[in-house]
Amino acid sequence: MSAERTLTRRVRSVGGRVRAHRAANRWIGPLWVWGVLIALYILAVYTVPEFATFDNFKNILKQAVPLAIVSIGQTAVIIQGGIDLSVAAVMSMGDTLTMGIMNGGSGSILFAIVAPLGIGVLIGAANGLVVSKTAAPAFIVTLGAASIVQGAVFWYTHSAPYGAPSLSFGQLGFKEYGPLPALVVLFIPILVVSLLVQNRTRAGRHAYAVGDDDQVAARSGVNVTRVKVATFALSGFFAALAGIAVATRTGSGEPLAGTGFDWDSIAAVVIGGAILVGGRGSIGGTMAGVLIIALIENAMTLKDVSPFWQSTVKGVIVLIAVVIAAMTAKDTLRRLLQWRPMDAFRPRRAGPPPAAPGRGGAPA
Repeated sequence: MSAERTLTRRVRSVGGRVRAHRAANRWIGPLWVWGVLIALYILAVYTVPEFATFDNFKNILKQAVPLAIVSIGQTAVIIQGGIDLSVAAVMSMGDTLTMGIMNGGSGSILFAIVAPLGIGVLIGAANGLVVSKTAAPAFIVTLGAASIVQGAVFWYTHSAPYGAPSLSFGQLGFKEYGPLPALVVLFIPILVVSLLVQNRTRAGRHAYAVGDDDQVAARSGVNVTRVKVATFALSGFFAALAGIAVATRTGSGEPLAGTGFDWDSIAAVVIGGAILVGGRGSIGGTMAGVLIIALIENAMTLKDVSPFWQSTVKGVIVLIAVVIAAMTAKDTLRRLLQWRPMDAFRPRRAGPPPAAPGRGGAPA
């Protein structure tokens, strides 16, 4: 009996550690990603003299907020097995439409915020509906949507900076609430709610289920179409919100305000431990990816590194993250870390002898 109790306690202990590890991954992302972030921070402190100041730290956070917002929506889409390339164009729409409606203070601030968010939701929902009903690749569908939305933005702005913020709205991007920038303080509740939805709601569980296998999820009673439409709609909402966040720091609407945010958001999600086939990823890990990208860009800008080299460095980091995430998903990384060089020289055990052939030469 004592042996059975000991075995039971060990099994429970291992099960508890596994559950704790999975919970940590869901809430904060893979620990190795945060380790990379800390290592890069220490490297930047010792190699860039201007980096280790509190003002620069606040600047990094301010620069990271728009990317963090749009990456939350991108995380939801990638978890359920899709990808959204329309977020950059939707961000440009959110920026220019907000500025155009405000028009320097003559328009309603509330309507200038609600209208772009509503349009972003509609664009995202349309993407999700097309993807779910036609089985067309999300890559192609959202790329086409990006072209349509960006063309509409150029028509609306006449391909030039457009509109102007109201006084109070224009100051929001430069305000501080205590020691932190206002944008960062306003982003915190958005992040908390998003984490709760991912980890504590049926909608979050269904998104993971669809990403793992949408056919199995459908047989289990999950409405796959609803999940895909909802996640793409969320992506459109967060992309428009990110465009509004960009508008708080500019003097007019920029038709190309979202340029680069599509690939940067995908990079942040992948660096954060997600895999593009779906079923894995977390908002916590994505936030680590966002901070890694913002830190690298800030440090290299302070060192006067060419933007071309910045793009190269980000590409290398994304490639490494993709490889690590794929190896982790297949448990290859654990086996590689446990491998010892002498194992290659040890003789392999002989396998069982082949079965005797049965009638007709077929194996028995």
